Amino acid sequence: MRLQGFGTKGIAGDLSAGISKSIDAVAGGMGNALLAGVNPVHGLYTVLAATPIGALFTSSVFMNIDSTGALAATAGSMLLAYPAEQRSAALIVLTLVTGALMLAAGLLKLGFLTRFISNAVLRGFLTGIGVNIILGQLGDFTGYASSYGNKVVKGADTLLHAAQWHWPTFLVGLVTVVLIVLLDRTRLSKFSLLIALAVASALVPLLNLAAVPLVTGLGALPDTLPRPVLPDLALIPGLIAPAFALAIIALAQGAGISQAYANPDGKYPDASRDFTGQGAANIAGALFGGLPAGGSLGGTAMLVKGGAQSRWANIFTGLFAAIIILLFGTLVGKIAMPALAGLLIVVGYQTIKFGEIRKVAHTSGRSLAMMAITFVATLIVPLQWAIFIGVALSFAVFAYQESENATIVEVTTLDDGFPVEQPAPRTLPSNTVTALNARGSLFFAGARNIEEDLPLVDETRNAVAILSLRGQRELGSTFINVLERYARAAQVSGNTLMLSSVGPAVLEQLEETGCLAVIG
Repeated sequence: MRLQGFGTKGIAGDLSAGISKSIDAVAGGMGNALLAGVNPVHGLYTVLAATPIGALFTSSVFMNIDSTGALAATAGSMLLAYPAEQRSAALIVLTLVTGALMLAAGLLKLGFLTRFISNAVLRGFLTGIGVNIILGQLGDFTGYASSYGNKVVKGADTLLHAAQWHWPTFLVGLVTVVLIVLLDRTRLSKFSLLIALAVASALVPLLNLAAVPLVTGLGALPDTLPRPVLPDLALIPGLIAPAFALAIIALAQGAGISQAYANPDGKYPDASRDFTGQGAANIAGALFGGLPAGGSLGGTAMLVKGGAQSRWANIFTGLFAAIIILLFGTLVGKIAMPALAGLLIVVGYQTIKFGEIRKVAHTSGRSLAMMAITFVATLIVPLQWAIFIGVALSFAVFAYQESENATIVEVTTLDDGFPVEQPAPRTLPSNTVTALNARGSLFFAGARNIEEDLPLVDETRNAVAILSLRGQRELGSTFINVLERYARAAQVSGNTLMLSSVGPAVLEQLEETGCLAVIG
């Protein structure tokens, strides 16, 4: 396999894009670690390891692999089951298993599976993630500690008790939000997150706001690069299902990048190879204590807009992140918690794509219902189960639509001999030859629809029904039973069922199941 995208022609653009992205990724990584409920350094280590390693293996030249708000929030809900002192160990195993599943999906060429995840379901899930992120940060943002467990109830309780907010804490968080919003409209937009964190956190010592909590309260912060860590393999059984949910989310988001950004040669990336790259990135990230990572649409867009020309942009992102950690790692502990909370509230809001929501809502009532059900699920059940509900919903709706499209049509010819299709007759005409065509899926419910659409033969005599199976690569057992029942019913009345356009694989099925012998 030849790895493309390592040219040096545009190295200056890669350097510029990598520097800008590393600054943004350091700030975003700390926020995502907070979402996951672990020490902020885990977010920094993700950029350090997962981003450059992923760049070596993806089919996409520009795909930025990093922790995302959706992955971090979902991981955080999963890690709540573990005591605080065990969460870092559980996180490492969770990231490792997620990577292994993604790597396996890539090696098995399962990229096509993402097409079965409905856009409506994914939009509902990501919107719910955005709301969860916002609600989950209100405590750190306002300094009010709600006693409720559910984030929706906790958020409502926080808003109803504004008089009990810690106003210095709220001030620092508010300054962060305002600065990010304002800086995003200027040439400094690439550095808005880090500037906002620095300025808002500087208010704490400048205004002597000693009661405002700092990141140091979350635990010790090392001032060196991470060393490889061994995962606690005993934790694997309890984290397989959560890792599977994370893999689904990451791969679905990554597939969107594969479809949105062509490589420099004009060709679009292979989704399965991008799966492989994301899997390798997570395995590498786990060994250095990183968060679960996946293709970041925002990060990829930032690199491309920043002038990225090759894979070096993502590699430089990791390298410059390492430099930032070495030079300024000790300053991380001085970041104010409400500043990080404000940053995450902005991230949560940006996750809610109102234009995409409107598009889904205007597509069909079914799409709106799927989006709404998944959205509500993210608010009332653990996030890993919410994505499973959404995926199951996608498959159920797909199966229903396929079965609804299954039908029988009659093929006739015009006076000039041109064949046309028309609705099949309700009753098969006697003493005639009727050509029929099976359309749509011939599995499960689709086969039942076909049986209902087949012309009745009870009162028909001396007729021949020729059923075309053109284009059918495989038959389900339900449809084979339908064929046998229809053939027997036709024979009882003195009629004949014949099959046409039968492919070799289907013919073998008919022979091995005995259906061909029944038809005669």
